[in-house]
Amino acid sequence: MTSRDSMYGGEKALNPDPNWPGLDGGAPTSEFNADRLKKLAGELESYMPGMRGPAYSEGYTTGSTEGFKPEAMLTEQQLGTWQAASAFAKTVGASTSDEQGGRALGHVYDLFVTRLEEVIRAIRLNAGEYDGANQANTGGNGTKA
Repeated sequence: MTSRDSMYGGEKALNPDPNWPGLDGGAPTSEFNADRLKKLAGELESYMPGMRGPAYSEGYTTGSTEGFKPEAMLTEQQLGTWQAASAFAKTVGASTSDEQGGRALGHVYDLFVTRLEEVIRAIRLNAGEYDGANQANTGGNGTKA
């Protein structure tokens, strides 16, 4: 398909919705508030000490990645020997394979926490970009250039 086909008809023409916001130039534009992005990053970051903290606190597991790993190693004896419990134990419980059981569950949890840290960094970076763009667009002194 050529760009002409996509714009002016043809066998595979793109026919966007005529009410699609922004196509007519009159729709309001999206604005991103860097302060709100920073606040969101801060809220997400407030969960990190519990996720990356010590394994145990005051004799209890913390739910951190370090505390989760040994506690995830459930056995069939702990879960039960009926069919569903047995299958569950083999899936998420103690296993000699690093690709199965509690090791895998702990690994996935660790990956989740790592990705959450990356999301927080990305939100902060985006907030910084919006701050810089807003400052450049206002001439750096709060007035429109």
